[in-house]
Amino acid sequence: MVESEEGSESEQAAPTHARFMVLTLLCLVAAVAYISRNAISVPAKLIQEELDISLTQMGWVMSAFFWSYALSQIPSGWIGHVWGTRRSLTTFALLWSIATILTGLVTGFWMLIAVRLIFGISQAGIFPCCASTISKWLPKARRGLASGLLGSFMSIGSAFGAFSIGLLMEGIHFGGIQLPGVTWRTIMFLCAVPSFVWAVCFYYWFRDRPENHRGVNDAELKIIRSGDVVEPTVQGQDEHGEPTPWGKILTSFSMWMICGQQFFRAAGSIFYMTWFPVYLQKARGITIASSGIWTSFPLMSFVVGNFLGGVVVDWVLQRTGSRRWSRQGVAITAMLGCGLCTLCAYFVKEMNLAMTLITISMFFAGLGGACGYTVTIDKGGQHVAPIFGMMNMAGNLGAALLPVIVGTMFDAGKYDTVLILMAGIYVTAALCWMLLNPNGTVFDEGSAEEKA
Repeated sequence: MVESEEGSESEQAAPTHARFMVLTLLCLVAAVAYISRNAISVPAKLIQEELDISLTQMGWVMSAFFWSYALSQIPSGWIGHVWGTRRSLTTFALLWSIATILTGLVTGFWMLIAVRLIFGISQAGIFPCCASTISKWLPKARRGLASGLLGSFMSIGSAFGAFSIGLLMEGIHFGGIQLPGVTWRTIMFLCAVPSFVWAVCFYYWFRDRPENHRGVNDAELKIIRSGDVVEPTVQGQDEHGEPTPWGKILTSFSMWMICGQQFFRAAGSIFYMTWFPVYLQKARGITIASSGIWTSFPLMSFVVGNFLGGVVVDWVLQRTGSRRWSRQGVAITAMLGCGLCTLCAYFVKEMNLAMTLITISMFFAGLGGACGYTVTIDKGGQHVAPIFGMMNMAGNLGAALLPVIVGTMFDAGKYDTVLILMAGIYVTAALCWMLLNPNGTVFDEGSAEEKA
């Protein structure tokens, strides 16, 4: 009788919340990864001067990360699949912690290039592992929100890193307490700590599957697995069905436009994570500490735009029933708004107004991100994974090229005109969206407006 009552109590037990802790850990790793990844942006000028390298070479340093990051995505994803998220993501985090420490020990250009290549290799596996974990740990109805939060925390990490690094280098003044500023090498050592702490905590607490975690009860497992009854069919079609039709994908005009808009959007946004502090220091004449603080504003604006983008896209689709308005229309408006605000900032000399325009432009840039991801899923049909991979690869190539181009411009003393380049990049992204048909798939270009 007692056993029956205990069984009844067990069945009625409230679900545990381990899945929220998992999501928190994934968001944290995205943030700390971006803090480490972009730690060289605020002190870039000091690094360049101390190592006696040109601005063009510094552009190659910033670009090196994205080349190895892009080329390592597939191998890192394979490692994550074979090893599991617990082992692989812990290893990756420890590896980029070491790379962050090595950045503080570099003595020349080629050593700095090598360290940035290691960064790219070690961080390439973050999002394949996170995506795999989300699919195992969260119910289908919450996976979109989880992906959106993951994207937002990337920008939060960039913004927090720029803000805090600027303060640490300038020195902290609080009440009667005054702490002296630290060197850029010390900054690198400090930035290695969060990743290391995260890796230790993650490996100790996390398990690859919720069934193997002692903090998950039957009620929570039931929530996590809700909706999974239809997944085997979908996975079977995607993984064991017809081979990926690469010929159709590579010859699809829509596919090229999807990659084009991602190429230019990623190139535009990466400027604010790499060269923007140097632009503020040279073109606007502000201090290193102030440049870090000012840089955090457009990055945080990007976070807000990225988060609200999905809401706007869904709302427009519900109101109009049209993919052209919800995907294409929102994206064109966002890209043109971004380009216009950036161009206006070029002509404005007053710092506060110029930064307001730039911050608004990054809000528009973030707003367009949801459109790019959504249309890629729409157009992917039963082959979303390879198409999404191609789109992401194109974006990383744009992110790799832009720092080199800007570094060359800065070497030539063209600090102000970089905003014209940024405006042109976003207008070109808008042009790609104008030429893109959001209906149908890349295999079957639909002409009729599709209903929600």
